[in-house]
Parts: sequence; C-alpha cells; structure tokens
Amino acid sequence: MNIDRKAIYNGTLVFIGLYTLHILMVPLLTKVFQEGWKSTAVFGISQILGLATCLLAGYVAARTAGERGFFYGFNVGAFGTLLTALGAVVFSFLFGLKFPFLQSLPFWIFANGFLAAVAGIMTTNFADTQTKAP
Repeated sequence: MNIDRKAIYNGTLVFIGLYTLHILMVPLLTKVFQEGWKSTAVFGISQILGLATCLLAGYVAARTAGERGFFYGFNVGAFGTLLTALGAVVFSFLFGLKFPFLQSLPFWIFANGFLAAVAGIMTTNFADTQTKAP
C-alpha cells in the first residue's frame, strides 16, 4: 500500500493553519461579545471553527490523494491534533504559561480524526459519483 505523503502533508498543514487561526480569533470574539467564554455566541462560533478545521483538512487530504478518504482524513485529523497539542505544550514552556491539560488528548485525537475522516469519505465518494455520471 503506497501512502500519498503529499496528501497527508497538505491536510495536516491545513489543519494546523486553520486551528491556529481559530485560536487567534477566540480572544477577538470575546472582546466583540464582551461576555467572555460564557457567551453562547463565542462558544458556538468556536465550535463551528473547530468543526470546519477538521472537515476542511480531511477534504484537502482526500482531494489530494483522490482515494481512501477515510484513511487520509483520519490521519490528518489525528496528526493535526497531536501536533497542535505539542505546539501548545512548547508554547506554554517557552512563555511560562499554565501547562495545557492533556488528559483528554486521546479523545480529541480520535474525535478530530473521525470528523476529518467523514469529510475524506464524502470527498472521495462525491468524486466517484462525478466520474461515473453519464
């Protein structure tokens, strides 16, 4: 089984880029809504951004590979989650911030992996129906 490394690189980079954008937007959102994290609007927007991060990363990976959408989607969701958690740990050490809680990391690796896998499956299935259409 050959692995399309470009698909995994591209999808993981999309995940990391969108997640970084998500993290940078949250403080701005809390200022706009002025109720902080307890604001329903901030929470909802944050959840939508997180979902979009997983789905777009899975889409890019499956689209680049053109096959095995579940495999490529799951891997970019899992790798992206693992790498962003590692980045959070390094960031906290460098700037003396509170160490991020990592006990829920296994859950998020699988949850984000499966979300990205769903996008990967949808991408490859949609591409298959387009090529088979009369």
